[in-house]
Amino acid sequence: MEKTAQLRRAAIIAFSTSFTLLAAKFFAFYLTGSKAVLSDAIESIINVITGFFLLISINISTMPADEDHPYGHGKIEAFSAGLEGGLITLAGIMILVEAIPSFFSPSLPQNINSGILILFGAGTINMLVGMYLLHSGKKLKSEALTADGRHLLTDFYTSAGVIIGLMLVKFSGIVWLDPFVACLVAFNILIHGVRLFRNSLRNLMDEADPEFLERVVEALNKIPKTGWTAPHKLRSIRSGRHHHVDLHISLPNHWPLYKVHETQEELTKALLEALDEEGDVMVHVDPCESSYCYCCDVEPCPDRVCDSEGLDEWTVHEVTAPRPENNNSDPDKNI
Repeated sequence: MEKTAQLRRAAIIAFSTSFTLLAAKFFAFYLTGSKAVLSDAIESIINVITGFFLLISINISTMPADEDHPYGHGKIEAFSAGLEGGLITLAGIMILVEAIPSFFSPSLPQNINSGILILFGAGTINMLVGMYLLHSGKKLKSEALTADGRHLLTDFYTSAGVIIGLMLVKFSGIVWLDPFVACLVAFNILIHGVRLFRNSLRNLMDEADPEFLERVVEALNKIPKTGWTAPHKLRSIRSGRHHHVDLHISLPNHWPLYKVHETQEELTKALLEALDEEGDVMVHVDPCESSYCYCCDVEPCPDRVCDSEGLDEWTVHEVTAPRPENNNSDPDKNI
Protein backbone atom coordinates (compact mmCIF):
# COMPACT_ATOMS: atom_id res chain seq x y z
CA MET A 1 0.00 0.00 0.00
CA GLU A 2 2.86 2.37 0.79
CA LYS A 3 4.40 1.89 -2.66
CA THR A 4 1.01 2.49 -4.28
CA ALA A 5 0.60 5.74 -2.33
CA GLN A 6 4.10 6.86 -3.36
CA LEU A 7 3.38 6.12 -7.02
CA ARG A 8 0.13 8.09 -6.96
CA ARG A 9 1.73 11.01 -5.11
CA ALA A 10 4.52 11.21 -7.69
CA ALA A 11 2.00 11.07 -10.57
CA ILE A 12 -0.09 13.89 -9.02
CA ILE A 13 3.03 16.05 -8.58
CA ALA A 14 4.00 15.43 -12.22
CA PHE A 15 0.55 16.39 -13.54
CA SER A 16 0.18 19.48 -11.32
CA THR A 17 3.64 20.72 -12.26
CA SER A 18 3.14 20.24 -16.00
CA PHE A 19 -0.21 22.08 -15.94
CA THR A 20 1.27 25.06 -14.08
CA LEU A 21 4.34 25.30 -16.31
CA LEU A 22 2.21 25.07 -19.46
CA ALA A 23 0.50 28.35 -18.48
CA ALA A 24 3.84 29.97 -17.63
CA LYS A 25 5.48 29.05 -20.95
CA PHE A 26 2.56 30.23 -23.08
CA PHE A 27 2.63 33.50 -21.16
CA ALA A 28 6.32 33.74 -22.01
CA PHE A 29 5.45 33.17 -25.68
CA TYR A 30 2.75 35.86 -25.46
CA LEU A 31 5.35 38.31 -24.16
CA THR A 32 8.15 37.45 -26.59
CA GLY A 33 6.53 36.11 -29.76
CA SER A 34 9.58 33.82 -30.02
CA LYS A 35 9.34 30.60 -32.06
CA ALA A 36 11.90 29.03 -29.74
CA VAL A 37 9.71 29.81 -26.73
CA LEU A 38 6.69 28.46 -28.63
CA SER A 39 8.56 25.19 -29.19
CA ASP A 40 9.09 24.88 -25.43
CA ALA A 41 5.43 25.66 -24.78
CA ILE A 42 4.24 23.06 -27.31
CA GLU A 43 6.28 20.41 -25.53
CA SER A 44 4.55 21.43 -22.29
CA ILE A 45 1.19 20.58 -23.87
CA ILE A 46 2.52 17.04 -24.24
CA ASN A 47 3.65 17.14 -20.60
CA VAL A 48 0.08 17.83 -19.47
CA ILE A 49 -1.43 15.09 -21.65
CA THR A 50 1.16 12.51 -20.63
CA GLY A 51 0.85 13.57 -16.98
CA PHE A 52 -2.87 12.82 -17.19
CA PHE A 53 -2.25 9.39 -18.73
CA LEU A 54 0.44 8.78 -16.11
CA LEU A 55 -2.18 9.22 -13.38
CA ILE A 56 -4.48 6.76 -15.13
CA SER A 57 -1.76 4.18 -15.79
CA ILE A 58 -0.50 4.30 -12.19
CA ASN A 59 -4.02 3.70 -10.87
CA ILE A 60 -4.56 0.78 -13.24
CA SER A 61 -1.10 -0.77 -12.84
CA THR A 62 -1.46 -0.99 -9.06
CA MET A 63 -4.67 -3.04 -9.32
CA PRO A 64 -4.18 -6.68 -8.23
CA ALA A 65 -4.22 -9.57 -10.69
CA ASP A 66 -7.66 -10.93 -11.50
CA GLU A 67 -9.31 -13.61 -13.62
CA ASP A 68 -9.05 -11.54 -16.79
CA HIS A 69 -5.51 -10.32 -16.05
CA PRO A 70 -3.66 -13.20 -14.33
CA TYR A 71 -0.30 -11.42 -14.73
CA GLY A 72 -1.62 -8.17 -13.29
CA HIS A 73 -2.18 -4.81 -14.98
CA GLY A 74 1.43 -3.59 -15.12
CA LYS A 75 1.63 -3.57 -18.93
CA ILE A 76 -0.41 -0.37 -18.92
CA GLU A 77 2.78 1.42 -17.81
CA ALA A 78 4.60 0.32 -20.97
CA PHE A 79 1.61 1.51 -23.01
CA SER A 80 1.68 4.86 -21.19
CA ALA A 81 5.41 5.25 -21.87
CA GLY A 82 4.84 4.40 -25.54
CA LEU A 83 2.01 6.92 -25.79
CA GLU A 84 4.28 9.54 -24.26
CA GLY A 85 6.99 8.74 -26.80
CA GLY A 86 4.51 9.03 -29.67
CA LEU A 87 3.15 12.36 -28.45
CA ILE A 88 6.66 13.74 -27.92
CA THR A 89 7.50 12.78 -31.50
CA LEU A 90 4.33 14.54 -32.66
CA ALA A 91 5.34 17.65 -30.71
CA GLY A 92 8.73 17.68 -32.45
CA ILE A 93 7.02 17.59 -35.86
CA MET A 94 4.64 20.39 -34.85
CA ILE A 95 7.56 22.57 -33.74
CA LEU A 96 9.30 22.06 -37.10
CA VAL A 97 6.10 23.02 -38.93
CA GLU A 98 5.94 26.25 -36.92
CA ALA A 99 9.66 27.07 -37.03
CA ILE A 100 10.74 26.39 -40.63
CA PRO A 101 8.53 29.09 -42.28
CA SER A 102 9.99 31.65 -39.86
CA PHE A 103 13.37 31.35 -41.61
CA PHE A 104 11.81 33.16 -44.58
CA SER A 105 10.07 35.85 -42.52
CA PRO A 106 11.96 36.15 -39.22
CA SER A 107 10.98 38.69 -36.57
CA LEU A 108 12.85 39.91 -33.53
CA PRO A 109 11.40 38.58 -30.23
CA GLN A 110 10.09 41.15 -27.75
CA ASN A 111 10.48 41.38 -23.94
CA ILE A 112 13.37 38.94 -24.07
CA ASN A 113 14.43 39.52 -20.45
CA SER A 114 10.97 38.63 -19.12
CA GLY A 115 10.85 35.54 -21.32
CA ILE A 116 14.24 34.36 -20.12
CA LEU A 117 13.23 34.84 -16.48
CA ILE A 118 10.01 32.83 -16.88
CA LEU A 119 11.73 30.02 -18.77
CA PHE A 120 14.54 29.87 -16.20
CA GLY A 121 12.03 29.38 -13.39
CA ALA A 122 10.04 26.80 -15.38
CA GLY A 123 13.18 24.93 -16.40
CA THR A 124 14.44 24.75 -12.82
CA ILE A 125 11.13 23.33 -11.62
CA ASN A 126 11.13 20.79 -14.45
CA MET A 127 14.64 19.69 -13.52
CA LEU A 128 13.75 19.17 -9.85
CA VAL A 129 10.50 17.34 -10.56
CA GLY A 130 12.15 15.27 -13.32
CA MET A 131 14.92 14.14 -10.96
CA TYR A 132 12.30 13.29 -8.33
CA LEU A 133 10.25 11.22 -10.81
CA LEU A 134 13.35 9.47 -12.15
CA HIS A 135 14.45 8.56 -8.62
CA SER A 136 10.93 7.42 -7.65
CA GLY A 137 10.52 5.44 -10.87
CA LYS A 138 13.73 3.49 -10.31
CA LYS A 139 13.01 2.97 -6.62
CA LEU A 140 9.42 1.83 -7.18
CA LYS A 141 10.19 -0.09 -10.41
CA SER A 142 7.73 2.04 -12.41
CA GLU A 143 8.39 2.33 -16.15
CA ALA A 144 5.78 5.09 -16.54
CA LEU A 145 7.29 7.27 -13.79
CA THR A 146 10.80 6.75 -15.13
CA ALA A 147 9.71 7.69 -18.66
CA ASP A 148 7.96 10.84 -17.42
CA GLY A 149 11.01 11.78 -15.36
CA ARG A 150 13.27 11.49 -18.39
CA HIS A 151 10.79 13.54 -20.41
CA LEU A 152 10.79 16.37 -17.85
CA LEU A 153 14.59 16.37 -17.78
CA THR A 154 14.53 16.63 -21.58
CA ASP A 155 12.12 19.55 -21.17
CA PHE A 156 14.64 21.18 -18.82
CA TYR A 157 17.38 20.88 -21.45
CA THR A 158 14.93 22.31 -23.98
CA SER A 159 14.28 25.36 -21.79
CA ALA A 160 18.03 25.82 -21.26
CA GLY A 161 18.60 25.70 -25.03
CA VAL A 162 15.81 28.24 -25.64
CA ILE A 163 17.26 30.60 -23.02
CA ILE A 164 20.68 30.42 -24.68
CA GLY A 165 19.04 31.09 -28.04
CA LEU A 166 17.17 34.13 -26.74
CA MET A 167 20.36 35.54 -25.26
CA LEU A 168 22.18 35.06 -28.58
CA VAL A 169 19.36 36.85 -30.41
CA LYS A 170 19.40 39.68 -27.87
CA PHE A 171 23.13 40.35 -28.02
CA SER A 172 23.73 39.60 -31.72
CA GLY A 173 20.51 40.87 -33.27
CA ILE A 174 20.52 37.88 -35.67
CA VAL A 175 16.80 37.14 -35.90
CA TRP A 176 17.09 33.78 -37.74
CA LEU A 177 18.73 32.32 -34.62
CA ASP A 178 15.28 32.18 -33.01
CA PRO A 179 13.74 29.66 -35.47
CA PHE A 180 17.10 27.89 -35.68
CA VAL A 181 17.02 27.20 -31.94
CA ALA A 182 13.40 26.04 -32.29
CA CYS A 183 14.51 23.50 -34.91
CA LEU A 184 17.30 22.26 -32.65
CA VAL A 185 14.74 21.81 -29.89
CA ALA A 186 12.51 19.87 -32.27
CA PHE A 187 15.27 17.46 -33.28
CA ASN A 188 16.20 16.89 -29.63
CA ILE A 189 12.55 16.13 -28.82
CA LEU A 190 12.23 13.79 -31.80
CA ILE A 191 15.27 11.76 -30.73
CA HIS A 192 13.96 11.43 -27.17
CA GLY A 193 10.43 10.55 -28.34
CA VAL A 194 11.57 7.84 -30.75
CA ARG A 195 13.86 6.32 -28.10
CA LEU A 196 11.05 6.29 -25.53
CA PHE A 197 8.61 4.73 -27.98
CA ARG A 198 11.13 2.06 -28.99
CA ASN A 199 11.84 1.07 -25.36
CA SER A 200 8.13 0.85 -24.66
CA LEU A 201 7.60 -1.36 -27.71
CA ARG A 202 10.34 -3.70 -26.51
CA ASN A 203 8.53 -4.15 -23.21
CA LEU A 204 5.14 -4.64 -24.83
CA MET A 205 6.68 -7.27 -27.12
CA ASP A 206 8.26 -8.99 -24.08
CA GLU A 207 11.77 -8.59 -25.46
CA ALA A 208 14.39 -10.30 -23.30
CA ASP A 209 16.10 -8.06 -20.75
CA PRO A 210 19.79 -9.10 -20.74
CA GLU A 211 20.53 -7.20 -17.52
CA PHE A 212 17.71 -8.91 -15.60
CA LEU A 213 18.60 -12.36 -17.00
CA GLU A 214 22.17 -11.77 -15.83
CA ARG A 215 20.85 -11.05 -12.34
CA VAL A 216 18.79 -14.26 -12.38
CA VAL A 217 21.77 -16.39 -13.42
CA GLU A 218 23.98 -14.69 -10.84
CA ALA A 219 21.39 -15.55 -8.18
CA LEU A 220 21.19 -19.16 -9.39
CA ASN A 221 24.95 -19.51 -9.07
CA LYS A 222 24.86 -18.26 -5.47
CA ILE A 223 21.94 -20.43 -4.30
CA PRO A 224 23.11 -23.69 -2.68
CA LYS A 225 22.62 -26.67 -5.01
CA THR A 226 20.38 -29.08 -3.08
CA GLY A 227 20.39 -31.80 -5.71
CA TRP A 228 19.13 -29.73 -8.63
CA THR A 229 21.27 -29.16 -11.67
CA ALA A 230 21.22 -28.26 -15.36
CA PRO A 231 19.08 -25.07 -15.21
CA HIS A 232 17.86 -24.23 -18.70
CA LYS A 233 15.10 -22.61 -20.75
CA LEU A 234 15.14 -19.50 -18.54
CA ARG A 235 12.57 -16.90 -19.60
CA SER A 236 11.29 -13.71 -18.04
CA ILE A 237 8.66 -11.09 -18.80
CA ARG A 238 7.96 -7.82 -17.01
CA SER A 239 4.56 -6.37 -16.22
CA GLY A 240 4.99 -3.01 -14.52
CA ARG A 241 6.91 -3.61 -11.29
CA HIS A 242 6.33 -7.37 -11.45
CA HIS A 243 8.71 -9.89 -13.02
CA HIS A 244 7.55 -13.34 -14.05
CA VAL A 245 10.34 -15.90 -14.30
CA ASP A 246 10.20 -19.51 -15.40
CA LEU A 247 12.98 -22.05 -15.89
CA HIS A 248 13.64 -25.78 -16.03
CA ILE A 249 15.90 -27.79 -13.72
CA SER A 250 16.85 -31.45 -13.51
CA LEU A 251 16.43 -33.59 -10.38
CA PRO A 252 17.50 -37.21 -9.66
CA ASN A 253 15.10 -39.83 -10.99
CA HIS A 254 15.17 -41.86 -7.77
CA TRP A 255 13.95 -39.01 -5.54
CA PRO A 256 10.40 -39.34 -4.11
CA LEU A 257 7.79 -36.82 -5.21
CA TYR A 258 7.70 -34.98 -1.85
CA LYS A 259 11.46 -34.29 -2.04
CA VAL A 260 11.13 -33.04 -5.63
CA HIS A 261 8.38 -30.66 -4.49
CA GLU A 262 10.40 -29.43 -1.49
CA THR A 263 13.42 -28.70 -3.67
CA GLN A 264 11.26 -26.89 -6.19
CA GLU A 265 9.73 -24.71 -3.45
CA GLU A 266 13.11 -23.99 -1.86
CA LEU A 267 14.59 -22.87 -5.15
CA THR A 268 11.59 -20.65 -5.92
CA LYS A 269 11.77 -18.94 -2.53
CA ALA A 270 15.55 -18.53 -2.63
CA LEU A 271 15.45 -17.03 -6.13
CA LEU A 272 12.77 -14.47 -5.23
CA GLU A 273 14.70 -13.46 -2.11
CA ALA A 274 17.97 -13.16 -4.04
CA LEU A 275 16.40 -11.01 -6.78
CA ASP A 276 14.47 -8.84 -4.29
CA GLU A 277 11.78 -8.16 -6.89
CA GLU A 278 8.00 -8.29 -6.87
CA GLY A 279 6.82 -11.20 -9.00
CA ASP A 280 6.72 -14.95 -9.19
CA VAL A 281 8.93 -17.84 -10.27
CA MET A 282 7.73 -21.01 -12.00
CA VAL A 283 10.18 -23.93 -11.80
CA HIS A 284 9.57 -26.88 -14.12
CA VAL A 285 11.24 -30.15 -13.12
CA ASP A 286 12.79 -32.43 -15.76
CA PRO A 287 13.94 -36.01 -15.20
CA CYS A 288 17.66 -36.54 -14.83
CA GLU A 289 19.70 -37.77 -17.80
CA SER A 290 23.04 -39.56 -17.82
CA SER A 291 24.57 -36.66 -19.74
CA TYR A 292 24.08 -34.44 -16.65
CA CYS A 293 26.22 -36.65 -14.37
CA TYR A 294 29.33 -34.57 -15.02
CA CYS A 295 27.72 -31.56 -13.24
CA CYS A 296 25.76 -33.40 -10.53
CA ASP A 297 27.11 -34.14 -7.04
CA VAL A 298 24.22 -36.19 -5.64
CA GLU A 299 25.57 -39.26 -3.82
CA PRO A 300 24.76 -42.08 -3.66
CA CYS A 301 23.05 -42.25 -7.05
CA PRO A 302 22.07 -45.58 -8.67
CA ASP A 303 21.88 -43.93 -12.10
CA ARG A 304 25.34 -42.33 -12.15
CA VAL A 305 27.44 -43.26 -15.21
CA CYS A 306 30.48 -41.05 -14.57
CA ASP A 307 32.12 -39.07 -11.80
CA SER A 308 31.08 -35.52 -11.09
CA GLU A 309 33.49 -32.84 -12.33
CA GLY A 310 32.21 -30.22 -9.93
CA LEU A 311 29.62 -27.50 -10.29
CA ASP A 312 30.92 -24.73 -12.52
CA GLU A 313 29.10 -21.42 -12.67
CA TRP A 314 26.34 -21.30 -15.23
CA THR A 315 26.28 -18.58 -17.89
CA VAL A 316 23.29 -16.72 -19.33
CA HIS A 317 23.83 -18.53 -22.64
CA GLU A 318 23.67 -21.94 -20.94
CA VAL A 319 20.68 -21.18 -18.72
CA THR A 320 18.59 -19.64 -21.50
CA ALA A 321 19.35 -22.50 -23.93
CA PRO A 322 16.56 -25.05 -24.64
CA ARG A 323 18.74 -27.83 -23.21
CA PRO A 324 21.81 -27.84 -20.95
CA GLU A 325 25.14 -27.84 -22.75
CA ASN A 326 27.87 -30.29 -21.80
CA ASN A 327 31.24 -28.79 -22.62
CA ASN A 328 33.12 -31.92 -21.60
CA SER A 329 35.35 -33.37 -24.29
CA ASP A 330 34.10 -36.93 -23.70
CA PRO A 331 31.67 -37.60 -26.56
CA ASP A 332 29.78 -40.12 -24.45
CA LYS A 333 28.65 -37.27 -22.19
CA ASN A 334 27.50 -34.90 -24.87
CA ILE A 335 23.82 -34.22 -25.14
